[in-house]
Amino acid sequence: MHELSLAEAIVSALLKMYEDEGWSGVKRVRLRIGALRQVFPDMLEFAFGTLVKDTPFSDASLEIEEVPLTNRCGECGEPWAEDCASCPSCGSLKRETVTGMELEIHSVEVEAL
Repeated sequence: MHELSLAEAIVSALLKMYEDEGWSGVKRVRLRIGALRQVFPDMLEFAFGTLVKDTPFSDASLEIEEVPLTNRCGECGEPWAEDCASCPSCGSLKRETVTGMELEIHSVEVEAL
């Protein structure tokens, strides 16, 4: 269950930002997580909720934007969304993952002092 370690990293980053920026609290945390990261949103939300219980942002909500997989052909440049090995347009095996690997804190809605 890597969702727990992800939640720990998120809470750690939030605590650092909280201390550095002098926030009085955190209302909402928005994440962007790519499909290839294989994160279960419900498990991440549960782990996050458990870890923030004794923090200044215990009431913060977590919003997760799931970013779908998109590829681009290295030969013809054709984009495609399916997780197939070859380009549906030209059959090339050269592909670049365009989206689907994201794992980021997109934004934090805070309470100022």
